[in-house]
Amino acid sequence: MVKHINRRSLVKGAAGASAGLAAAGTLGAASSTFAAPAVIQNGPLELSYWHAFPSGANGDAQTAMIERFHESQPDIVIAPQPLENYEAVAAQLITGLQTGDSPDIAMLSDVWWFRFYLSGSLQDLTTLIADHDPDDYVQALFTEFQRGDGLWGISFARSTPLFYYNADAVEASGVSEDVFATWSSFREAAPDLIAGSGLETAMLFGSAASYGAWTLHGPTWAFGGDYSDPEFNILLEEEGAVNCGEFMREFVESGNALAVAEPGTDFNTGVSVAAMQSTGSLGTTRDTAQFNFKTAFLPEELEFGCCTGGTGLSIMAGLDESRQQAAMAFIAFSTNTEQTTLWSQATGYMPVRTSAIESAEEQAFLDENPNARTAVEQLPLTKPQDSARVFIPGGDQILGRGWEQILVQNRPAAEVWAEVTAELEPEAQAVLEQLSAIEG
Repeated sequence: MVKHINRRSLVKGAAGASAGLAAAGTLGAASSTFAAPAVIQNGPLELSYWHAFPSGANGDAQTAMIERFHESQPDIVIAPQPLENYEAVAAQLITGLQTGDSPDIAMLSDVWWFRFYLSGSLQDLTTLIADHDPDDYVQALFTEFQRGDGLWGISFARSTPLFYYNADAVEASGVSEDVFATWSSFREAAPDLIAGSGLETAMLFGSAASYGAWTLHGPTWAFGGDYSDPEFNILLEEEGAVNCGEFMREFVESGNALAVAEPGTDFNTGVSVAAMQSTGSLGTTRDTAQFNFKTAFLPEELEFGCCTGGTGLSIMAGLDESRQQAAMAFIAFSTNTEQTTLWSQATGYMPVRTSAIESAEEQAFLDENPNARTAVEQLPLTKPQDSARVFIPGGDQILGRGWEQILVQNRPAAEVWAEVTAELEPEAQAVLEQLSAIEG
């Protein structure tokens, strides 16, 4: 049964919701031999690694990758510490940096790595990655961890929102799939999609805890709006963002869309015709949905809009040279052509190397799995997220709670975005002051 958002569930969800980027699949055979750097050849070196895949298919996939790394060389031992989600990794790292209990390698999401950059807690990887063909990484993803003259993470489990729809329900409704081309045509067709399919709703939107601000970022762009600009000016009160908020509020108010706590779960159990989910949810949907589904680009409106997301791997500052080299050996292995291909095929996350995308093996896989091809083909149309969500500490949740006010509480978008702007602006100013001190 669908879990509708209300005031009680929002409080509960904010306290305990997971990252919501679960995926499925198992990785293949062991990788080829991967030599450790000469500086650490005198004996095995143990490195701690905090990641956000504690169990299930993603946890199994991460464990298998670590085991393949161990099989590839005798000199480095990875000691993983799986935590509940991206937020749990960041929270424990904040505490650990204060107590002296921090890892060598940390998995940091799009909305967390910058906080640790500001605090000087991350190692610049520019020199360390130089021997691992940095130009082969998908540059749209690689450069998102660059700041100033440094590189502060390497893309690993990278994603974009995708539009998922129940193909059986659409066929039963007699409505053409072409209605998903724009938000307006989709909303207009929603009553027919519901009536013809017998499902509860046409569209699902998520809460702050389920990354609602992320999935609605692209639609905000599609309506000509922005959360902010690169100079940290908050732009929510301008026409585009307000229009997007009002459009989606009216979609929910009409009864043809729902705001729910776990849109991915509810879509997979047959509640809705459509939902926006991460590419990293593809494996889970593939394994759990009891119907035929398809993926598509996000609908357009005035223009196309879709953002990138996901996580990278960072090395903590202050390690000696041997530990830095060993940590980079593991990161380079985890993101090399073979491993990113296996990881992508198992989980739905995107390959982070161009050579992987272009390989005959990957192209054959995409031909057999067109739902996975959607993310790869949509990627060149995406752009990095606005500063307000990824660079302002807590910005994602502040924006997400604003969307909850619009979609759950049915409040006018202009009113809500004015309040969110007032909350974000002092936070943005604090970041600018920190950047001035760091970067000049």
